[in-house]
Amino acid sequence: MQSLEKRLSEWIFETDIDHNKDIYLVGGCVRDILLERPSQDIDLTCSNARQFAYDLAKKKRAVCVVMDKKPQVPCFRLINRQSPDNYIDITEIRGDSIESDLKQRDFTVNAMALLLKPGAFQKTDIIDTVKGKKDLERKIIRQVCNEAFIEDPLRMLRAFRFSAQLGFTIDSETITAIQTHAKKIKTISAERILFELKLLLRLSDVSKYIEQMDQANLLTALFPEVESLKNCSQNDYHHTHVWGHSLEALKAYEQLLVNVHTLFQSTTDQVLAYLNQNENMALIKLACLFHDIAKPDTRNVDPETNRVTFYRHDQLGKEQIEKICDRLRLSKRNAAFVCTLVEEHLHIRDLLKPGTRKKTILRSIRKTGENIVGLALLSIADQQASCGIRSTPEDRQAYRDCSIGFIESYYNDVQPVISKKNLITGKDLIVSGVQPGPMMGKILRQVRDAQDEGKIETSDQALALVEELIKNDIQV
Repeated sequence: MQSLEKRLSEWIFETDIDHNKDIYLVGGCVRDILLERPSQDIDLTCSNARQFAYDLAKKKRAVCVVMDKKPQVPCFRLINRQSPDNYIDITEIRGDSIESDLKQRDFTVNAMALLLKPGAFQKTDIIDTVKGKKDLERKIIRQVCNEAFIEDPLRMLRAFRFSAQLGFTIDSETITAIQTHAKKIKTISAERILFELKLLLRLSDVSKYIEQMDQANLLTALFPEVESLKNCSQNDYHHTHVWGHSLEALKAYEQLLVNVHTLFQSTTDQVLAYLNQNENMALIKLACLFHDIAKPDTRNVDPETNRVTFYRHDQLGKEQIEKICDRLRLSKRNAAFVCTLVEEHLHIRDLLKPGTRKKTILRSIRKTGENIVGLALLSIADQQASCGIRSTPEDRQAYRDCSIGFIESYYNDVQPVISKKNLITGKDLIVSGVQPGPMMGKILRQVRDAQDEGKIETSDQALALVEELIKNDIQV
């Protein structure tokens, strides 16, 4: 990525547009200049922003997209056609001056501005109306004014995201304001909430901030289901209620992420590539929090033994997490992924038990695909977070080692096998006299099992197996 000065020079200073108005660099970009951090975003504000954005887009032959980043404040995003990662956002200045605009922003550390002019930025030129520099030095997230969360309740969620991203502490008065206004988050569109949640879940050590959101009443405003998890006690495999266990699972998963390079000897690159595709890493964090979502509705106590059980909580959990995914407007792919993690988080344990047939393992992996890795990681976190009197550190360590070995075996041994094409297809079976129907599907599965287990290697061998199955009328 080019330097900020270079990008601004190309977008603004090398363009012959007579805007006749001051243009200011604002927001997180100015904050990052002071922190000497790289910044992807370039946020500009000026008068008559719409016309300026359209004129600039035309001059630069850029794509101009109108976005809803802030309520009632249209944002014009200009995107470089040759380099889509190179974009700028332009908004209308609020009020009659830049000082007025800054006083209407979210947090003091984001409420500073720089008047655009050619050349290198001078920190001494920063306009700091609300003492953002001071809060940057103190590493504090503070609301600009008492109306900040009323004007845009999403800012409450952004407070925790910035806290996690920058390693800053949220000011106590700001926390109190969040507690007061937490329920207003329900008025925000699912799309805006999901955008912020994704940004938060991509960060490290998120569990700490999830707990803080809970203490500030924001988490239960977003996810009312959490309340019933707090009130659901468990059996002797656990040392805390369901919500406490869920948080511990998230912490255990984040610890796995920290140690990926040391835990996986030969497949580190594959595991990291999997986690970094399709939001997988962040979505597994969401699954950690809600993998036991159905336990309150399935909790049962045996009257004779007082044994606590949660039969079918994985299956019912899929239905309940599906509702959350729908509420958040997750994409179909991401929703299906989270639902699979919740529904199958117990089944993976059966695959890891000694004596499980290879055929059973391979069939399950063919059904799940590479997401078997996500399931294994979630299962490790689930086990690491189960610290009741019937769970020993030795058991948890053994399960973790077994699961890691399973993941490495998947990449080194299983994936190369199951990725091969079928030796025969339904068309081949029709030629052999097998009519389309349930029996054809069973035969194809039997042949595929034999192929994956290395019993057959050619199409001729596959067809010979089909003839044998038909001849002996073997139940497949």
